[in-house]
Formats: sequence, structure tokens, C-alpha cells
Amino acid sequence: MNIEHITMYASNFEATKQFYIAKLEFPLHSEESDRFTILVGGTAVTFTKAPLNENPFYHFAFDIPSNQFEEAKAWTKGKVTLSKEQGKDEVYFEGIDAKSIYFEDPAGNIVEFICRFSDAKQNTTPFNASSLQKVSEMSIVVKDKLKSASAFHEVSIFERDHKEISAEGLTFMGAREDASYLLFVNEGRTWFFSNKKAEVFPLEVLLTDGVLLKIDGKLELVSSNRD
Repeated sequence: MNIEHITMYASNFEATKQFYIAKLEFPLHSEESDRFTILVGGTAVTFTKAPLNENPFYHFAFDIPSNQFEEAKAWTKGKVTLSKEQGKDEVYFEGIDAKSIYFEDPAGNIVEFICRFSDAKQNTTPFNASSLQKVSEMSIVVKDKLKSASAFHEVSIFERDHKEISAEGLTFMGAREDASYLLFVNEGRTWFFSNKKAEVFPLEVLLTDGVLLKIDGKLELVSSNRD
């Protein structure tokens, strides 16, 4: 499982567009008056202008090449203020041999740059936004994980290492060998490196095998296969 295309809503739309295109210089794929799409390696990310007075926000992670964590961190710190957790601006995840940094964009999204030392490919050119390899994590927030789990199971997406989905906490959906995950989480969880509580907002995630997962207008998780 890999993530082909994500579509999210963004408040503070013009500032968000300038942040990604002008400040961070992500490759621009397409642009219209109410949306724009950037490319992150093999993933397209679309931000659509949020309805007036709505402030949706999401969590997602971009992959840093396995040999460029320090370089990527220095590059990012030169452009944005890194978020901190217990006074630290990076974290090591022993279970997946990875390091991450976090920051917020103008729409309030919790953006993660993650370096998977054992899984990601190396890069031989100086780091910039075009060096990022893919979106490897996209969080999907629901009101009740256990009630929503069938939407994943119907399209053969299961918890990492085939563990049982827990009622609480964060659940990684997807195969470990792909190093791409949908992070399944209940509303109200406090995001790591943030004081924000997870909320449910409309979202579309298209996977490379044609599976489409969506938080629809009723804020319910639904799944389908692309025709």
C-alpha cells in the first residue's frame, strides 16, 4: 500500500499556498482559484479552500531520504519554527528506526518530516523540498475507531503486523514492508508535538492500488475501489 493522492481542506488558503509553493518551494503540479496540488515524490497533495469560518487541520508525514536527516532538519529550521515536545525538537522511534521533526503550516496542519533509516532510499544531491520521497503517513480521525474499522477491512487494509485494532490510542494501518501507513485515531487525542486535539474533518486518500478512503460530508469513514 502506498499513498497516491491526498485531498484536504485548508483555511488561510492563500497563505497556505504561498507557504508550500513560495517559501518551501514544493513542486507545483496544478493550481486553480480554490485549490492547488503539490508533488511529494510519488504522492500528489491537494489543498482545497475551506468553507468560510471553518478551520480544518490534519496530520501527515513526508519521507526524508535515509542519509539526510541532519541536512533536512537544518534546511527546515532555516524556513520554519520547529515544534517541540518536552523541550526537544526531534524524536527517535526505535520500533521503526526513524527520526522525525514537526512544524505547523498556516492552515494549522501538523506536518512531520520523517527519516526512515532502514526503509527510505538515499539521496546524493543537496536537500530541498524536491528531495522528499512520498507521503508515508496520513492520519484519519474518526469518532469511533472500532465502529469505523470495517471501512478498512472491506478493502483489505489491516493493522500493522496484523494486530487487533485497539479502541484507544493510535493505530498504524498498512503493511510494515511498504513503510506507508494510514494512522487511525479517535477524535480527541492530543497530537504528538502539538497541544491540539484530533478532530474529524472531510478528507480523501487515494491509494496506488485504486482504493479510495474518504471522510465524507457526514464525517463518516467510507471506502471504495476506484473504477
